[in-house]
Amino acid sequence: MSITEDEFRLIFRELYPQMAYYALQLVDEDEMKDIVQEAFVELWKHRNSIADDSHLKAFLYRTVYNRALNSLKHQTIVKGHSGILEDIEARRMRFYSPDHNDVMQAIENQELHGQIETAIRRLPDKCRQAFVMSYLHEMKNKEIADVMEVSVRTVDAHIYKALKLLRNDLSYLKHK
Repeated sequence: MSITEDEFRLIFRELYPQMAYYALQLVDEDEMKDIVQEAFVELWKHRNSIADDSHLKAFLYRTVYNRALNSLKHQTIVKGHSGILEDIEARRMRFYSPDHNDVMQAIENQELHGQIETAIRRLPDKCRQAFVMSYLHEMKNKEIADVMEVSVRTVDAHIYKALKLLRNDLSYLKHK
């Protein structure tokens, strides 16, 4: 069966509403118009290979269905791609954010470390010695007492005083 141009116009007028309705079940209206139009273009290209009217309808339904699926797959890929791009951009923003930047964090840690060291150096000698052995060298108070040749209670008092002085000296850090 070969379809003439006049026959094609009649087929188009008769079947366009059915194909449009079918396509609307699968995609939105904008996509539907393109898909149905493409289906009729395909029909025109294959007009010499269509056997009869029943094949003609089946061809159009199958073409609309395949085009709709392709459109939906494409939209999924585009949405997935844009989601990936959004994720990359969010990671980039976090990376360059001063709050999350490793370089900025390292600089802040270095500054903080320097401030703590300065505060420890300002402690009275015996308090500093007891504090350093306890917190930096992780020695027990009994061991510190033996090294300093004082009682454990005296070590406790030195460490208590050191902590109190450090809290006062570094209290401004709480408000940062």
